[in-house]
Amino acid sequence: MENRTRIAVLGAGTMGAGMAVTYALGGYEVGLYSRTEKTLERAQGVIENSLALLTEEGGLSPEDAAAAAGRIRCTTSVEEAVRNAWYVAETVAEVAEIKEGLYRQLDELLPEGVILASNTSALNVFALIPAARQARAVIAHFFAPAHILPLVEVIRGPETEEAVMETVLTLHRKCGKTPIRMEQFVPGFIINRLQRSMNREVMFLLENGFCSPEDIDLAVKASLMPRGMLLGLVQRMDFTGLDMMANSFRDTGYTYAPPTPGTPRMIAEHYERGELGVKTGRGFYDYAGQSYGEILLRRDRQLLKSVRLAQEFLSDPLDTKED
Repeated sequence: MENRTRIAVLGAGTMGAGMAVTYALGGYEVGLYSRTEKTLERAQGVIENSLALLTEEGGLSPEDAAAAAGRIRCTTSVEEAVRNAWYVAETVAEVAEIKEGLYRQLDELLPEGVILASNTSALNVFALIPAARQARAVIAHFFAPAHILPLVEVIRGPETEEAVMETVLTLHRKCGKTPIRMEQFVPGFIINRLQRSMNREVMFLLENGFCSPEDIDLAVKASLMPRGMLLGLVQRMDFTGLDMMANSFRDTGYTYAPPTPGTPRMIAEHYERGELGVKTGRGFYDYAGQSYGEILLRRDRQLLKSVRLAQEFLSDPLDTKED
């Protein structure tokens, strides 16, 4: 366990390929597992395209890209993927029974000191992980596309050792990520909780005909998002003024979107028509005439520009006193 060079990523779907790229660019040998060769073939295509884009747009040299690609080995064997790994990240389906079955298998395969991390976006995996693994278990939650967006939410379990938390945070900093720590599990962590709240308000506005999807997105892109890159959400309150914030919370005339059981009507209608968003070429927006790969490539090119700007603000926060 002293030789910390190998990492395993279990699951090669939406997140796994980008996570593998992240760790490979950090200098680690990566075992990428999927149950099927088909998924691994698709993941290899994602890996190649991701490294090509980072070379073209992100300042990665062709030599470093080739070296990173060479550090990723794909396999349909869990045992082969985790062999000699000191850190194992699972990103299999968000189904408790599937994850629990994988953890039981890993408990039999892994030496004592291995750190086990889950990329779950909401499940309390600490209730599923075997007791003997709890001290070295964390959630390390990436955001799609995992090879571009910097954030990794690192969540401590009820028995996670502090040294493990520090190791996981250090690992992701080394890989160019911006990890944040949460001291205990709460469903959805930070970002998904905020997004769930926003989604509820978005559907309230749309389903009551207050505005169009395009107007909501334009409003957010022209206000919240650029300001948020600099101030976030909490520091924004300081700039608004905490007296004004106090008054806004006392405003009894403001009403929040009411909770609605089940899937919102507009999403259900799209779902029933098979309009699932970018993956099917249509959702709230129409993506006809563009391939799935083309749309993702355009998104990733533009995201890289946004991330570079955001990182300038991260390195020079407004609460830093000037000399």
